[in-house]
Amino acid sequence: MAKQRNWVREEVWAALALYLKTEFGRIHKGNPDIIALSERINRTPSAVALKMSNLAALDQTLDRKGMRHGSKMDKTVWKEWTSDKNLIVNFSQDTLSFKKITQGTKTRDDAYGFAEGQDRFVQSKQRVGQDVFRDMILSSYRSKCAMTGIDEPRLLTASHIVGWAEDKKSRLDPSNGICLNALHDRAFDRHLISFDQNYRMLVSMNIPERAREKLEDVATVELRMPDKFLPNQDYLERHRRKFFDTQLN
Repeated sequence: MAKQRNWVREEVWAALALYLKTEFGRIHKGNPDIIALSERINRTPSAVALKMSNLAALDQTLDRKGMRHGSKMDKTVWKEWTSDKNLIVNFSQDTLSFKKITQGTKTRDDAYGFAEGQDRFVQSKQRVGQDVFRDMILSSYRSKCAMTGIDEPRLLTASHIVGWAEDKKSRLDPSNGICLNALHDRAFDRHLISFDQNYRMLVSMNIPERAREKLEDVATVELRMPDKFLPNQDYLERHRRKFFDTQLN
């Protein structure tokens, strides 16, 4: 029997990128996304699913845990990601990187393109990494609005707590996101609603009563918690400060 080759750093990063946008219950060898990744890196779907489960064991935001015997490389990659969440964009959108992996070509981080969520110009200005962020947030919330339970993806937004332009380091941090429907996302983005330390919704007094009623017409005034990546309280505090500033104007 041929000796099983070790996982290299780029392969583990690719598995991590897929783990971050996959609901925990869909980490199995029959998942089409897992099958697609296995073909790109020349591994079996079972091996990819196992690697994602090992990464889940390192995820302290999960109620459920994966297997407990992840490799040193798994821990290294997880630490790299937790130190700089924006690195994930390199392994989520550049499919050419998988060719470099399977060909055994050594590459540097900058060979993958953008090393953080950032702006670039194509025909119009595009936020690199937004799709990655959306995938992570929607999978964490099982593609349901955290306020209303709406489960139509076309009506859902991965809302940044701290805005994209405010803090580059937090742009692709999944704990900086909440899955909201289009109405509550718009209000949240404009600091017309926020959430207290118990994740209960706050609604601005500086909007008409009818608008307040629409915003308060939710399934629960408390955020439904995601399966992983709980909204960061430091980010929420920054958002609340701006929310309270709107009450003074």
